[in-house]
Amino acid sequence: MLFGSNILEVGIAVIFVYLLLSLVCTALNEGIASLIDKRGKNLVEGIKNLLNDPKFTGLAQQLYNHGLIGGISQYASDPSKRTRLPSYMSGESFSLALLDILSARGIIAGKYGDLLANAEAADDAYEEALEAAAVTPGDPQRVAAVTQAKDARDRARVALEAIAEKAKVAYGQAVQAAKTAPDDTALVKAEAEARHEIDSISAALKMLDARHAAIASAKNPKEVKLLLTAGATLKEALAFARDFATEYPDPLGNIQEGLKRLPEGHTKETLLVLVDKTRREVTAIEHQAEAFRKNLEDWFNKAMERVGGWYKRWTQRVLLCLATLVVVASNADTVMLIERLSKDNVLRASIVAAAEDTVKTQVDAVSADTALKAAENLKLPVGWSLDPNDPGYFRTPKLSWEYTGWAFYKIFGLLISILAVTLGAPFWFDTLSKFVNLRSAGTPPGESSKSAPQPGR
Repeated sequence: MLFGSNILEVGIAVIFVYLLLSLVCTALNEGIASLIDKRGKNLVEGIKNLLNDPKFTGLAQQLYNHGLIGGISQYASDPSKRTRLPSYMSGESFSLALLDILSARGIIAGKYGDLLANAEAADDAYEEALEAAAVTPGDPQRVAAVTQAKDARDRARVALEAIAEKAKVAYGQAVQAAKTAPDDTALVKAEAEARHEIDSISAALKMLDARHAAIASAKNPKEVKLLLTAGATLKEALAFARDFATEYPDPLGNIQEGLKRLPEGHTKETLLVLVDKTRREVTAIEHQAEAFRKNLEDWFNKAMERVGGWYKRWTQRVLLCLATLVVVASNADTVMLIERLSKDNVLRASIVAAAEDTVKTQVDAVSADTALKAAENLKLPVGWSLDPNDPGYFRTPKLSWEYTGWAFYKIFGLLISILAVTLGAPFWFDTLSKFVNLRSAGTPPGESSKSAPQPGR
């Protein structure tokens, strides 16, 4: 019985060491992720993929420039600081912002969708020509291609500006006519229609300007002012479009028209499928826009599950590297740990007591601090030593069977510890809780299960 008790205590002590090392690695991992803004970058890559915007000049950047998303980005309103991307975005915020953008594009599509789509395609062609020319500077064919693409881009914009100029002239004439006969309802109506025409073409031009600003921002992501300009221009375009939203009896049909003019790809196809799905689910036109928003939210949440998997895999790779560094640096050799703990009753008892205190405290306060404080006054059986009589003695490499045997067991013990630490602090806390409960004859009936400690909160 005593022998079995000693084995259990050795197991508890070794698991406690694994827990402490896991907490250190987890804290370092979180620090690295925060330093490089890994969660925020991972999220934006996921949304770029979701919205088929790899260059971050289309829907994805418009989404990030929308007020609902910009409002949760750190330093978004401070031009002196680089905006820190949000590490989390709710499905509701995503769906509301995207619905607003798609509605605006749909309203513009009613009259000038083809012209706007042509202008955006010309922008893309020009940027592609510039990239190709940068690969082989001085190539006359590619220089000519850039010139042709620039001319096409300029013509596309001029076509929109010409309509805007005509709309201004028509509006001025309508205003003058209405002034001469203020009681003439036909003239008043003509003035309102002329104003509507100006606002419609202005929304199209502002949407194109927002795209130009997005392209400039994507080329110079560190330039905060360019990003703010892109956001401000998009805000103006959306404001023009929202003024007409109430005039459309079929909001979902309006969105569908805008979707048809998106670039070909999985995003356009998926969104059109969601429109059809919404129409099948909800027949009342006045409720279709909200139902479509909820479908957008579900689509986003499912996609973010995959994005979460990307981050988890990255975390596992980093954790493996950190575990290797921490375990080797601390000489946390599992074979050595078992050997020392089996022989040193006092050391084993002190570590087991600390482990039990940690488990009991964590029932009410889930924090890594408790476990680390419990280890402060312990002399953990880890670390390298220059003393030949110390179990942690570092042996100078040499050709001998004795050294080969020592190196084999050392590498084997370190490898076990590395693999153990990569399992993570939550796993080892739960395992420690079970071992401690087993030692104390099990968890009393009705006691709630314990939670794994996380990095200090």
